[in-house]
Amino acid sequence: MTTAAWAQEFNRNQHCHRVARNVLIGYSLGGRLALQATLDQPALWDEVVLVSSHPGCTEAQERSQRLKADEQWAERFISLPWADAIEAWNRQTVFAGSREPERREGTFDKAALSHVLSNWSPALDVVPPQALLGLEPKLHWYVGANDANCIQRYQRLHSEGLLGGFHAIPDAGHRVIFDRPRELALQLVVNLNL
Repeated sequence: MTTAAWAQEFNRNQHCHRVARNVLIGYSLGGRLALQATLDQPALWDEVVLVSSHPGCTEAQERSQRLKADEQWAERFISLPWADAIEAWNRQTVFAGSREPERREGTFDKAALSHVLSNWSPALDVVPPQALLGLEPKLHWYVGANDANCIQRYQRLHSEGLLGGFHAIPDAGHRVIFDRPRELALQLVVNLNL
C-alpha cells in the first residue's frame, strides 16, 4: 500500500467521525501521511499540523539517493540484530541533538518496519510543490530548532513562496516530540487556539 492509498482509506474512515473542527497532527512519517490525507481530501481537514515532516522529494537525484538509503535501512532492520540496527539508526545525523526514545524489540514487527522503510520512503511521495500553495492556510509546520536538515528544507520552501512560514521549537532536534513535548504542545494550543 502506498502512502496515497493509505490516505484514501484513512479519509474514508474519518467521514464517520466528522466533528466541528477536524485537526490532523502528524510527526515525521506521520506528518507525511497527514499531508497525503490533506492532498487527498483538503476539505475534510480544517487544520493540519506537520511536525518534523518531509514534504516529499521532488528532484530526481534526491529521490534516487533517498530511496537507495531507505532500502538499505529496510535491509538492516531485517538482517541485523535489533540492538545493532537501533544503535546505527540513532547515529544518523538527522537525530543529532535529540533524545533517543527507548525502543524494545518486542514492540516492533521487523518485517513491517522494513516494509514501511521501503514502501513509504519520502522518495516515493512526489508532492508537486504547487500543491502546497492551495493547502497553505491550513498547514502548520513545526520543527526542532536544531534539526538543520528540516530547517533548511522549510527555509527553501519558504523562499520559493510554497510555505508561508514555520515554527521552530528551541533546544529540540528532529525528535521534537521527545525533546520538548511541553513547549510543542504550548505552541499548538496558542497558534491553533486549541
